[in-house]
Amino acid sequence: MRVLSVVRKGYYGSKSALEPMYLYLTVPLRQMGHEVETFDHYDPANGITKSQRTDLLLKKLQSGRFDLVLYTASGEEPVEIEAIGALCKKICIVAWNSDDDWQWQATSLIVPHFTFAVTTYPVIHQQNRNQYPNLLLSQWACLDIFSDYSRQKDIGFSFAGAIYKIRNSQCRYLRRKADLVCFGYGSRLVNLGLPYLRGTSRIPGLMGPPLPFGTINDIWNRSRVSYCPMAGGPRGDVLSIKSRTFDMGLSGTLMLCEHSPSLERYYEPGKECVTFENLEDCAEKAAWYLSHEEERARIALNYRDRTLKEHLWKYRFADLFAKIGIPSGARTIFPVANPAHAPEYRSVPASNTL
Repeated sequence: MRVLSVVRKGYYGSKSALEPMYLYLTVPLRQMGHEVETFDHYDPANGITKSQRTDLLLKKLQSGRFDLVLYTASGEEPVEIEAIGALCKKICIVAWNSDDDWQWQATSLIVPHFTFAVTTYPVIHQQNRNQYPNLLLSQWACLDIFSDYSRQKDIGFSFAGAIYKIRNSQCRYLRRKADLVCFGYGSRLVNLGLPYLRGTSRIPGLMGPPLPFGTINDIWNRSRVSYCPMAGGPRGDVLSIKSRTFDMGLSGTLMLCEHSPSLERYYEPGKECVTFENLEDCAEKAAWYLSHEEERARIALNYRDRTLKEHLWKYRFADLFAKIGIPSGARTIFPVANPAHAPEYRSVPASNTL
């Protein structure tokens, strides 16, 4: 298939570090044999307006002869969604929502403008699928290209990723109590023992640069225990399933995470991961598993095996294609009766034309 992934390329505005979502929506699809092009709808080109960016995307959609379009939604869209929705009768355009746990009120408004929309939150899907028949449930997964299970574990307890707001105080506590080592955007504040204050991110060099995803994976590969906070949202008080839940699955680390709703759908606590109730509990469990290597390694192995069996991106995409009725290697033919509802369309061999 010819796929267009509409996704931000730069990670936290960095030109050198790729946004993980950019990798998720390109690398696995190419590994599956699909032809993938991209469009950065957050391209920071000087002077470009929202209307102009929308026109560029529409031109790409209309001229590319794509079988499938994957659009990453944020709740504050950089293009005019209504204009894209008008093309859903000709092209299968699927929105992949992020952070529906705390911004569903915003993302729900764009769902009717897409052929399908994907949420990664089972509760959101269960509560809203009748109102939005085109709403599908999927989940984050593991991108296996950076994983190295056999890598020497020379880091004890680590966190790799973005450290902001409430996560700063959490990481500083674990640094004091359990020798947590932090890497990535915001880690410099933690390592200096400084709190996150409003405006801190605007001070050059103080936060530290965002790390390339390959570097983050290498830290997981080297870590015996990895801190996996599950809380998000503006106040950091909404528990959910984060992408790192799966990202580190093949690294050989032990995932030490907050007990989030629906976690058991994907990993069994005590067997494939370890959960904690509060930061004190987290520090105690990190210390215990660092002093009990055999038990740590057993859980890390189970974590890897479950990830390999169920949680790779190729499985997510195969399931998504089955749900929307696009077999691999086929083109889709419309019209669609109503893009606000699950469409009925048929597929023909890829050798045929639209």
